[in-house]
Parts: sequence; structure tokens; C-alpha cells
Amino acid sequence: MNDPHRSTVVVSGAGTGIGRAAALRLAASGRHVTLVGRRRAPLEEVAAHDPSSFLVADADVSSPDGARRVAGAVREAGLGCAGVVASAGGNAPAASDDSLEAVRDHWRAGFDLNVMTAVLLVEALRPALEADGGRVVLLSSVSALRGSRTGSYGASKAALHAWMFDLAAQLGRFGGTANVVAPGFVPGTEFWAGVSDDVVQNRIAQTLVGRVGTAEEIGGIIAWLLGPDAGWVTGQIVSANGGMVLGR
Repeated sequence: MNDPHRSTVVVSGAGTGIGRAAALRLAASGRHVTLVGRRRAPLEEVAAHDPSSFLVADADVSSPDGARRVAGAVREAGLGCAGVVASAGGNAPAASDDSLEAVRDHWRAGFDLNVMTAVLLVEALRPALEADGGRVVLLSSVSALRGSRTGSYGASKAALHAWMFDLAAQLGRFGGTANVVAPGFVPGTEFWAGVSDDVVQNRIAQTLVGRVGTAEEIGGIIAWLLGPDAGWVTGQIVSANGGMVLGR
């Protein structure tokens, strides 16, 4: 990679939750971070921790124009791209009725939220990533490994796994890497807003360690994958789930 002071790590979904935790961990380790999200206010709140470490780019990266806007902001700031953390995503609204049209719309929305936000951002930054031998971390979910029971969410997250394998081969030619982090139950984020105590206790009971995960723990794993000790780790699905699903 190039000098990290001249390059940035682009983090989508950076205003809240795991994206926010990853951005702060990366900045604390001396990396420059470009904060990406649809809402500017949460991004600016993160950037206020250390304005010199952050660039704010408010954009909807599920659209080509939004992804281009982020890539343009990085170029205009005179920065290379040392990495991309694609943590934007979420549950698509449930189908409005049981018609096939409503089912189609639900699945397309889930794909846009969880797949296109990653694909378009990475592809917009692909020339800069290749030039820097950059690294990509895609945020998936334990639901990709065992299903989500909520329609499109688990399936759309699982699509990232297959794409990551191809991306790892492509970026490897330039010295880059690509990996997936698939967290288990990490409450305290907007994704789990309003979750009941019964759900929390049920999820805890599924772990082997008897507790929930934290956004800071997942942020630490992401930072490690982008750091100096992980250059030989690529094409992997890192399952941080407290033993909900056992690795093979």
C-alpha cells in the first residue's frame, strides 16, 4: 500500500453502528477515513472526534451517482484508496401484500440495500484500490450462514460471499485483499433499535460465550483486516458470532 497519510479508507454506513465503530478504530490507529452515509449529520458527529482524520461524503451508494460522488470526493481531496469497508445495509421493508409484484419489490430493495451499496462503491473506487493495492471488507451477517427468516436479508448478505471470492482473486493481482466479516447478534445499533429483552435473551442463549457482541469488537476485526498483520488474509469469511454458528 501507499503511504496511509496520502490514502484513505472509505467506510460506508459510517454514521452509526458497526461502520461508525470501524471508522473510529481506524482513525485511532492513524488511518485517514472517508465517512460515507446518506445522512450528513451523523457523519459530521463522527468527524468531530478528529477533523483532520476524516473526509465526509454524504451519498446514497445504492445508486451509481452516489458511488461516483464518493469516488470524486476522494480524488478531489488528493487521496488514494487504501481500502473500502462496505457496511451500509439493512432490512428491506416487508412486502406490502402477498402479490408477486410486492414480493419482487421487497427482494429488489433488499438487494439494493445489501449488495448494490457494496458493489457500486467498490467498483467506483476500483482504479484507486488497484493503484494502492487496497483492501476490501464487506459486512455480511450470521444470517447469510443460516438464514434470516425475514425474506431477502440473509440471501442478499450471502450474495456478498460469492462476490468476495471473485474480488479477492481480482485484487490479489495488485497486492490487494478482499474479505467478509459476518457478525452475529450485535445490539445497540440502529439495525436492532427497539428489540425486546426476550429477543436479546434468546440470542444470548444461542452463543457459547453467554453474551452479545459489540460494535467495537467488530470494528476491531475490520481494522485488523486493513492493518499491517493481515496482508496474507484474503478470500475469507470471518464469523464473529459468539459460537452461534460453528466454523468449518
